[in-house]
Amino acid sequence: MTSCLGPLICFACCAVAESPVYLYDISSLNDADLKDPAAATHAWDTAHAVASLQGIVNRDAPRLFVRFMPHPDDFWFDHLTGKGQWLAGRTIVRLESLDDLVRAFADRVRGVVVYDERVPATSNVAGTIAGVEDRLCLRFDEMPRSVYRQIMESGLPFTRDVFRLMNDDGSPLFTGQGTIPGTELPSTGSAKCDAYLWAKARYLDTAQCGNEYMAYYIDAFWLQRPTEASFSNATLTNHDFFIAQRAFFFDLHVWEEEPPVDDPGQPPGTDLKTLRALLRAMYDRAEGRIIHIGGFTPWAWKYTDHGKAGSTHHPVDTEWKYAKEISAYNGIMDADALGISGMANASFYQHYPLKDRYPQNPRPTLESLRQRGLIYGEGRVARRVYVCFYMGDYDSAAWLHYHVPQWWRDPAHGNTLCTWAFNPNLDRRAPHAMDYVRTRQSANDWFMFGDSGAGYLNPGMLVAPRESGLPDGLDAWVDHNLPYAERYDLSITGFIIDGHAPGMGEKGMDAYMRFSPDGIVGQKIPAWGVHRGVMPYIRMKLDLCGSPEEAGARIAGLAENRLPRFLFIRTILQSPSWHRETMRHARDHNPQIEFVDPYAFFLLLKTHEKTHRTPAGE
Repeated sequence: MTSCLGPLICFACCAVAESPVYLYDISSLNDADLKDPAAATHAWDTAHAVASLQGIVNRDAPRLFVRFMPHPDDFWFDHLTGKGQWLAGRTIVRLESLDDLVRAFADRVRGVVVYDERVPATSNVAGTIAGVEDRLCLRFDEMPRSVYRQIMESGLPFTRDVFRLMNDDGSPLFTGQGTIPGTELPSTGSAKCDAYLWAKARYLDTAQCGNEYMAYYIDAFWLQRPTEASFSNATLTNHDFFIAQRAFFFDLHVWEEEPPVDDPGQPPGTDLKTLRALLRAMYDRAEGRIIHIGGFTPWAWKYTDHGKAGSTHHPVDTEWKYAKEISAYNGIMDADALGISGMANASFYQHYPLKDRYPQNPRPTLESLRQRGLIYGEGRVARRVYVCFYMGDYDSAAWLHYHVPQWWRDPAHGNTLCTWAFNPNLDRRAPHAMDYVRTRQSANDWFMFGDSGAGYLNPGMLVAPRESGLPDGLDAWVDHNLPYAERYDLSITGFIIDGHAPGMGEKGMDAYMRFSPDGIVGQKIPAWGVHRGVMPYIRMKLDLCGSPEEAGARIAGLAENRLPRFLFIRTILQSPSWHRETMRHARDHNPQIEFVDPYAFFLLLKTHEKTHRTPAGE
């Protein structure tokens, strides 16, 4: 790997070599004093401009890598450029300034889209336009040292092609009155919602957006309350992938009985009505296939009862309402949630070459379980407390990308049973992380589908008749999951989240049996059993947290005299070392506790069910 000092030198020395990888460092934005409005707006404007540029230039090849979060960006860059790895030998061009960056890629940018922070939603509308029309996102700001002025005064050709999301006289384009500009649609009474419906009419309804992706990230309302969380949680650097995919961006409230904190004057329910209109249009654009929606409720700023976020609803309550709404239109969450919501470079990583198949360790068999003393005689299951951890939650590419370097370097990894619940659809934004864990799996690493399958949704909302009025979506869900089951050798879904949705019932169970025949865990299913004699199932027992001593004691406290006992237990972002110590403490309390992988767990449960037809209950 060679390193060049600047773009002019590098263009000469790399003329006959493979195209270089450009590296630009914006990690200093994380040190911005967000209490200072000027520093906060500079950080926002820089990250937004860089992410929009990156999405454009990385659309068809990995050209630009942005160093934003030293962990994990440094780990992944060093790994991917290491000997024998994907980018080994590529020339690295280090760009030193925003001006260098913009000039290096000026020929790939068609123009700029200038948004109006007085209508915060226009920042997300700008993201949609950036993807469709290859434009740089700029917040209008005529202050001398603003990012807007710096780029607009660069003299580069693309700065002459300007799309303004405001009127020529500088007044707001969207007012929440009269008719939505450029359409014959009556105003919703909300400038915010008018902006999204304008974008829907112009880009979504005309099939200019992509047909698979949407993006739910906080809009420029962040500028009003920048100190609610660290800057990475502004999630601007997450935009690059979705701009590359020409996704439709939005940020809307999901509760019908209250107006949102960012638009208190709107008629209650206007945000939700707008969201449903967007989802229905995207459903039609996708022709009924599953829609991948990046992002998550910005709960620290909006839509919840957290601090000044303006709602009466708890963050989980709002999450579940959002999940219910998108599921009704075949939407899945790639749930970049606080406080690890930031992720850079997914537009770069998307080009990582995955293998066709990643086989798991050989699954346990009845014979291997007999040899371990867990089955005896004619299929009797040994009288023990069988515990399997659901090691989650990895339904967010940001969370997976962030934690894999930590957990695979944890001293307990490799010699401790680890039962990972990685949503396989995260390979769209984090294929490098998925490949890393699956090509470095130990004999103690086991994998299952994470939250609900290849994406977080409520399967009960797929079952006709549906609140959205759409046809049954279960076949689309199965079709979406089957390729992931094949590539990653998965046949268990570790947690099906129903939230505020109805349970999926027999039709849903039949659907899951097609891609998770070895077992499922759910919220709104019977205690345990075997569906149609094929697919074992069990209800999730609890979410486990606290110190290993506390967690181990809690597991031991669940053991009853009636044995065997089966417990599927969820943990969230806990390390292999934490699990090792928790297991040790649990066994110290009760030596009858047996920790097993999910495939052994469900085979034992299914075997026990064949000899004991009455479910064990709670």
